[in-house]
Amino acid sequence: MARLAKLRSVTSSLSVQLFLVFFLTILLVFTIHALLSSSFQRQLFQRHMLADAQRVSALIGQSLYTSMLHNERERTSAMIALIADEGSVEAIRIYDKGGVIRFSSVPGDVGTVVDVESEACRMCHAGVDPLPSVPPEDNARILDPDGGHRVMDFTHPIRNSESCWDAACHAHSPDQSVLGVLDVQLSMREVDREVADSRRRTFLLAASIIFLSALLMAALVYRSVYVPTRKLRRGTEALARGDLDVAIDLQRSDELGALAASFNQMARSLKQADAESRAWSETLEERVREKTGELEQIHQGMLQVEKAASLGKMAATVAHELNNPLSGILTYAKLLTRKLDTRLPDGEDKIRILENLELIRGESLRCGNIVRDLLTYARESRPELQSAHLHELIGRALKVVGHHTKLGDIQATTTLRLDDDTIVCDAEQIVQALVALLMNSIEAMPDGGRLTVESWAAPRDLEHRVCFSVRDTGVGIPEDARQHVFDPFYSTKNETKGVGLGLAVVYGIVQRHEGQISVDSIVGRGTTFTIEVPRDPERVARERAG
Repeated sequence: MARLAKLRSVTSSLSVQLFLVFFLTILLVFTIHALLSSSFQRQLFQRHMLADAQRVSALIGQSLYTSMLHNERERTSAMIALIADEGSVEAIRIYDKGGVIRFSSVPGDVGTVVDVESEACRMCHAGVDPLPSVPPEDNARILDPDGGHRVMDFTHPIRNSESCWDAACHAHSPDQSVLGVLDVQLSMREVDREVADSRRRTFLLAASIIFLSALLMAALVYRSVYVPTRKLRRGTEALARGDLDVAIDLQRSDELGALAASFNQMARSLKQADAESRAWSETLEERVREKTGELEQIHQGMLQVEKAASLGKMAATVAHELNNPLSGILTYAKLLTRKLDTRLPDGEDKIRILENLELIRGESLRCGNIVRDLLTYARESRPELQSAHLHELIGRALKVVGHHTKLGDIQATTTLRLDDDTIVCDAEQIVQALVALLMNSIEAMPDGGRLTVESWAAPRDLEHRVCFSVRDTGVGIPEDARQHVFDPFYSTKNETKGVGLGLAVVYGIVQRHEGQISVDSIVGRGTTFTIEVPRDPERVARERAG
C-alpha cells in the first residue's frame, strides 16, 4: 500500500505529467516519421529497381533479337544462360503466344506451359480477350515465394515486326501483334537488405533523438516546473503552519513568477491583517464603548421617532378639534369689531371694547398659528421628489426672510462651494426647513448680527451627498438644551414666540430626505445648524431596504 501510494504521488505530480505528455508526443511523432520515412525509402528503392528491370529487360531483348530472328536456338539459349549468371538475375524465360516456354535459364522449364491464371499472366489475361499491351509500370510485379527472398518479375512483350514476317525461317503472319513474352526475374535480396539497414538506421536515429529530447525535456521540466512548484508548495505549507514571514524567492517573469509574487503579497497582507487583528483585539474595549455609544445614539433616534409619532397623532387630533372653534372666534371677533366701530359712540367704553376685541383676534390668530404648526408637524407628508438646484432653493429661502433681516439689522451672506448643486428633493419642504432655520437664527439675534448660509460636498462621499449650514452670531444654545432642540414642544424662547415645533418640523423633513441634521453652538457667540442629505434619497432608501 505504501508503494502504491508513493507511485500515485509520483504520477500525480505536475512535472511528471508534463514530462510524460511531452515524451509521448515526441515518441509518437518520431515513430510516425520513422515509419513514413522507411515506407518512402522502400517505395523509392522499388521504383529504382523497376527502372533497372525495364532497362535489363530491354537490353536482354535487344541482345536476343538477332539470334531469335535467325532462329539460332542454341545461341539464344547460350546467351540466356550467360546473362542469367549475373548475380541479380534470378531467371529468364521466353514463351510463345500460347504460353509454352521456348527458352529458359531454369533447367526443365522448356516445353512447359505457363498458367494464364498465374500472377505473371493475370495482368493481360484477366478478361475474355488478352490485352494487346499494358503500361510499362504495370508489367512489373513483386513475387514473394514461400520461404525465399522477394523477386521482381518483369514481362516484356515480343512484338511482331516486318523483319519477322518477311524472314524465310518464320511463319508469322503480319496480323499477329505479339509473338511472345520475355519474362525476366530479378532478385530483390540486396534491395531488401538495403531497406532493412536504412530502416534500422532510421529507427536508431529516431531513438537517439527521442532519448536526447527526453533528457532535455526532463531538465527543462525540472528547472521550469518542478523547482518553482516545490518552492510554492513549501511556501504554502509554511504559511499554513502560521509562518507569516514566509517569502518565495522566485525571480521569473512568467505565470509562475506572477503566482509567486501574488503569494508573497498574500503573505504580507495576511501578516498585516494579523497585526491589525491583534491591534483590534487590544483595543476591543474601546471599540465596544464606541459601538455602545453609536447604539445609544440609534436608540435615542428611535425614541425620538416614536415620541414624534405619538405626539404627531395627538397633535393632529388636537389641531383638528381646535381649528373650527378658533376660526369661529376669529370670524365673530372681526364682525363685532366692524359693527361696534360703526354703532358705538366714541368714548372710553368704545376704545376699551375695541381693544378687547383686538386682543381676542390677536390671540385667536396666535392660536391659529399654533394649530397650523401642529398640523404641519403631525402631517409629515411624503416628499414629492424632483430634481432641483440647492443654490436656487437657498436663494428662495433668503428672499422669504429678507424683510426680517432688514428690520433686524442682520447682514446675510452666502458661501456656496458646490460645483454641481443638483439634488433630488421636495423643493418646498427644503425651502420650508431653510426658512425655519433662518427665522430661528434671526430671532436669536435681537440686536442684529451676521447670518451665513454655506454649501459644500460631503468629504466622505463627494459624489452622492451634499452639505449646507445656517450659522448665526446670536445668543447661542445652552449645552443642556442642545440635545432637546429637535424635541417637539421644546423651546428656549418665551411662550409668546412659539410652542417649539419649528426645529421638530425641520428634523422630520431632513429624516424624510434620508439626511442628518446636527447643531453646534457656543453661548454668546452663535449657533450653526448643519444638514447633510444624499443627492438621491430614493437610491439610499433602496440600498437600506436591500
